[in-house]
Formats: sequence, C-alpha cells, structure tokens
Amino acid sequence: MEEDALTTPEAGHGATAPPAAWAMARTPTRSIEHRADPGPSPGPARRSLSKMKPFTRLTRSSRRHPLARSGPIPGRRPLSRRAPAVLALAAALLVSAAPAQAAAPPHRTAKVVVVERAPASPVAERAVRRLGGTVGRSLPLAGGFAARVPATALPALRRASSVAGVWSDARVAMRSGRDCLPGDATCYDALPPEATWQRAVGLDRVPNKYQGDGVTVASIDTGVTPTPNLGARLLARVDLTSDRDGIDHFGHGTHMAGVIAGGGVTTLEAFEGAAPETNLVSVKVAGWDGATDVSTVIAALQWVVSNRARFNIQVVNLSWGTDASRGYGVDPLDRAVERAWEAGLVVVVAAGNQGPAAGTISKPADDPYVITVGAADTNGTADDADDTIAAFSSRGPTPDGVGKPDLLAPGVSIVADRAPGSTVDLFRPTARVGPTMFKGSGTSQAAAVVSGVAARMLEADPTLTNDEVKGVLTATADPRLAGPGGGAGTVDALVATTAVTPPKKGPMPVLPVANVGLTRSTGAGPLEASRGTLHVVGDLDGDGTADPVTGEVDALGRPWNASAYAASAWTQATWAASPWARLATELAGAASASAAAPAGPLAPLLAWEPGYWGAASAPDAGFDAKFWTAKFWTAKFWTGEWQ
Repeated sequence: MEEDALTTPEAGHGATAPPAAWAMARTPTRSIEHRADPGPSPGPARRSLSKMKPFTRLTRSSRRHPLARSGPIPGRRPLSRRAPAVLALAAALLVSAAPAQAAAPPHRTAKVVVVERAPASPVAERAVRRLGGTVGRSLPLAGGFAARVPATALPALRRASSVAGVWSDARVAMRSGRDCLPGDATCYDALPPEATWQRAVGLDRVPNKYQGDGVTVASIDTGVTPTPNLGARLLARVDLTSDRDGIDHFGHGTHMAGVIAGGGVTTLEAFEGAAPETNLVSVKVAGWDGATDVSTVIAALQWVVSNRARFNIQVVNLSWGTDASRGYGVDPLDRAVERAWEAGLVVVVAAGNQGPAAGTISKPADDPYVITVGAADTNGTADDADDTIAAFSSRGPTPDGVGKPDLLAPGVSIVADRAPGSTVDLFRPTARVGPTMFKGSGTSQAAAVVSGVAARMLEADPTLTNDEVKGVLTATADPRLAGPGGGAGTVDALVATTAVTPPKKGPMPVLPVANVGLTRSTGAGPLEASRGTLHVVGDLDGDGTADPVTGEVDALGRPWNASAYAASAWTQATWAASPWARLATELAGAASASAAAPAGPLAPLLAWEPGYWGAASAPDAGFDAKFWTAKFWTAKFWTGEWQ
C-alpha cells in the first residue's frame, strides 16, 4: 500500500510535524472547507491534516520569525493579473478540438483501449466481457488490450477496480490528457497549450514581491540554450559532457529552465515559469541524445554542493531517474541526493513516467529525504474538481515501502521555452507553440513547477530549512488527489508561500518539519545497481569502439571506490582535486549559443547506442522519427531516463 508524505517514522518515510491553524485556511477555489472529504487512504500510515495530534513547539533562531498569525488567507481572484494577455495569446495558439467522448446512440459499441492495473491478470478482460464487450488484441506497450464495449457500459468499465484507464481507439481530436494512452507521445503533443495551470495551483495569487528574486535554482539536465525569457538570470552554464558548450542540444533542459524560471518576455508574459524572477544555474550532463551515466549525475551534484555559496544555490531540480529497483539504504545515487540535502539544499526530483502501475518510482526519487513530485492533469481548467493524477505519473511504494510521490504538480501540456534545432524540437514539431515555446508533459515539468514554488517560499523567508520547505509544501497541499499515487495532494503555491511569510505583527506559527527520524543511505553499495536496465556506451578504454558502461567503473573509465566516495567531503577544494574538475566547462549563462567552446580536455563521449556513438546530432546519426519514437522518445520519457 502507498502512503503520502505525512507518515510516521515507523512507516519508513519520516515524520512530518503537523501544521498549525494556517494550514486549514485555503483559498475558495481550492478550499478544504468546500470539498468532500477524500476519505482515508488505504495506506497503513495515512493521517488527515485535521486529525493530527498536537506537536512539540519548535524553536527558531531567526528573529524573522515572530510568532503566529491569525485571520483567513484572502480569497483567490478569478483571473490572473495577466489574464488579458494569457487569454489573447491562448486564443491564438489553441488548436481546435472536438470532445473525445461524444454521446453515442443506443446499442452502439465503442472501440477502446483498456489499460490494466495488473496486465498479467485476466480480471480486466472479464470485466469487459461481463459488460457485454469483446476483447481484442493485446497491447503490451500500453499495459492493456483493445476491446469493443457497448457505449452505455463505458462508465461502469471505467469504475472497475481492475481498470486503470479507458481511451478511445480512434483518431479523434483530444483536449485532455485523460484521452491519451500513457505512452502516446503524438496524443500528448496534440493537446492544447495549458494556459491555466498557474491559477490551478494559486501562483497568480502569490504576492508579486515573492517571485523567486535572489534565489538560485540549479537544474541538472541537458543544458540550457540562452533565451530572453531567462536573460541575465541564467547565471552560469556548467558542462560535464564532451560538448563543452553548455548548450541544450537535446531540448529537455531548456524546457525545464523555462518551467522553473521563464520570464515570459517572448510571449508578453502569457507563459511564465513558476518563479519568473529566480536565478538559474544549468549543469549539463547529457548531449544531443540525452545519454548520461549515474556517475556523471553524481559528479553534477558534487559540483552544485561545492559551488552553492558562489551562486546562492538553494534549490536543485533533477528531472531524471533510472529504473533501478534496489532500495535506497546503500545506493550511491541516493546517497548523492542526500548529501545535497545535508548541505541545506532543497532537492526536487521527478517521480518518473512509468505509471499508472504501483512500484514504478524512479531512482533517486525513491529517496525518502528528497521532494518527489508526481504529475497532475488539470484538464485545462483552474477548477480543481476535474483534476486527476496523470496516467503516466509513477506511483509508489518504493522498494523500501516508502509512499511516493510526496505531492503533485501540473504536468500535462505545460508550455515553456524551446531549444530550436534540438533533438526534441526536430522530432516533435507538433509540440511547438509559436516561434519560441514548446509543450511538454511529464513529471519533469511537475518537478520544475515545485522547484519554482520552493524558490518563492525561500524569497519570502530566507531562513527556511529544506526540511521546513518540504514540511510546508506537503502540509499545505490540496488533498483532493491525496493518497496512493498522489502523496499529500496537489501543490498550493499561495497557501505554502503565505504560510512562511513573516507577518507584520504578531507571532509566526511553528512550521511543520519533514524527514524526522529517517535513516540515511550509506552509499556503500555498487554503482552498477544504481543504473537499472539502461546503460550508455562509450570508448572508455581508448580502442575506438563504444562499449556499454557497466560494472564498478564510472563514466571516465575509473574504478568506482564506494567507501572512498561515501567518506569524502564535498567542498570546493575536493571538487578542484576531483578528476571531473579538469573536464568541466563553466560559461557565463547569457554567453552566445554560437560562441566557440573553450579549449581543454574532453569528457568521454557517451551515447545510448553503439550505432550512433560519435554522431554530432540526430540527423547526423541517421535517425528517423519512427525509430526514435519506438526506442527512445515518448510522452513518458524525454528519452531513456529523462522524465
């Protein structure tokens, strides 16, 4: 059974101190007083916010925390302060679409795809036959089968406990992620741009003075292509790949940067990021095909921890993960994200896109310390009544029995910056939105939203600890989707930011604190077990042939010393002495994308396949769209391990 973030230490997820009275005061559109009680979770350790017992008062050393406020949080305005611009641009960009589930005449059968909760079980097939339908071909990639069902029986089929989803098996215009199979990239690309997600989570009501100014988010990803929407707030582009340019040739990192911190300059502020005034540092770990190794990501985390003071880095966004199934207790990658957490950083990780089955959380999202984010589908509206957990969003429990994700954020058809000419841009032209923007769906986008919300919270109160940020985010989440697969519910940016804002007068409430009583990973386990089933290839022995990077060697071909890794400190001095330091390139963030890469030694070239190892781009590798879709690129994955 899965549990949400508010669990007991005995359940293995760490205790979160209960919220103060402010946690119950919500905005009208997402008001806990006006919604039906979602009921208890089937998880063994789930507790509702309203029934949590009193907790021990915490002592804050900061003078900026007088104590408790009183009075309700002001109601949410019906439209954003930029609503005219949003509506005008959205009207120009939205694709016309017909409802996917129009009313059918009596006795008509519908061609559908049934996605099963347990594909190996025949229970869903029996449900179809019991309702008068017929079972068709098996669809193993979708985790289900085709069927014909009487149109009048569709509601009952959707309610069947063995059925995760029912989608039309016809070419129709879609308007919602509910109409797309979890792995159907073409369907997700055809969805209209989501123009209301900020209102859906209360970002439009957060005071303008709290937009992340002065806070820096480090994004470990595929690089960032400079854009006016980031401008001078892109402080640095660090590159740990053989490209040495910091540029996003794949297309994932630029999009995440826009979701986190995009300023909306190129869209008249119609499509902004979650924290449009926050600073960003990009740490690039993959080239044009998105290929990277666990050891490269660990090196990127070490760079961030070692250089956090230089750039005032307070949040780390990691929209990446492996399908490794080992628990976190000895895992080197889990230990790496915990070291970032121990350094005081808020680490936000995408849950993964292998849902809706249970037990599909990626690594290091399985680590109990980090903030693991799943994706919600807002259905294109600001009304929470039609919100659902996105079908592709990974669900717990983890191998250690930890309930994940911790919470949800919008993750369907999110519009942010485009990296022109990148692999994603070339192979997904229907996802382009105007000349500068791009639509993306996944827990990657959801994690980036939460990273931006965390930056706003830290601007409102720079003395917050990362455990408090996590505690407040989960305690203030909208609980409508809480439970297995939804954690504490959907992030509520307004309530979370208001909760940590020091009042002008009166006392500040004691804030809930997450991660109490957790056991840290030792990191002493084998590196190979962190990689899961996907391995990159590289010429680590210098013979001119690309071989899989496997076993206890890192991406540089050096032996992996687990005990030394676990014992070493992460400081600027230890980074300077590491073998990665001489290979890392650090560029000014706003430097021209066409600027020549600096001279210096190159990191090994990595790729997903020996057949195109050494190619400079997707066209150079001779890719075609069919191969890319079948093997690597889907709505579920931003290739391989990108979420």
